[in-house]
Amino acid sequence: MKTIRRWTSTTLALFLITLTLHSPTATAQTSVTPTPQRHIEVSGEGKIYATPDIALLTLSFSQRDKQALRAKKTIDSQVSELLALAKRLQIEDKDIQAARLTIYPEYDHKNNRQLIGYNVSREVQVKLRDLLNYPKLLEGSVEIGATRAGQLQLDFSNRKELENQALQAAFKDARQQAKLLAEVSGDQLGKTLWIHAAGGRAPAPMKLRMAMMDESATGASYPTGEMALSRHVQVRFALKD
Repeated sequence: MKTIRRWTSTTLALFLITLTLHSPTATAQTSVTPTPQRHIEVSGEGKIYATPDIALLTLSFSQRDKQALRAKKTIDSQVSELLALAKRLQIEDKDIQAARLTIYPEYDHKNNRQLIGYNVSREVQVKLRDLLNYPKLLEGSVEIGATRAGQLQLDFSNRKELENQALQAAFKDARQQAKLLAEVSGDQLGKTLWIHAAGGRAPAPMKLRMAMMDESATGASYPTGEMALSRHVQVRFALKD
């Protein structure tokens, strides 16, 4: 019996030592906080200059009448004449939008808000793919009875291609700035970490209104010259250790 107790005590002691060696509290654990990568962040701008080759012109026709239907018939007739003019200028139907019709009543507020008639108007948007047609279209629309012409919105038929060129120029500008700043600070520019590209801005509208009708009658073609299309990027570059 004494031998059995001695063997049991020895076995228990070995078992406790084994548990101690494999206990999680006895295992050394170390955590290393990663060192933030040194970097430089800059903004870049790219501009491409080109001559607009398309334009959007909005023409308005309006009539006042005691009968809304009679005013609408007059407007419909004027718009039909405008469509015929556009066809003579070889402007395709897909480039003309004339669906917006507005009718609202007019009241005499000084006389117990009595109904005095209706104001009927329609807007026609025409996309010009040949800018030389602008004076002819404006002159003809005035003769037909257009009451207002909006600003001429100029644009580029190859806008996507120009935007890509401006985007490339913006990145080159950002990289050039980052390289210069890195050299000044005694560092070397590393790889690109991330890029954020901002959207392009549409060309500003040309302010050519009905008041310039006299010039269009003389055959002026309104040379547009070049306009800028710009893109912006925000770029983060790594600095080499």
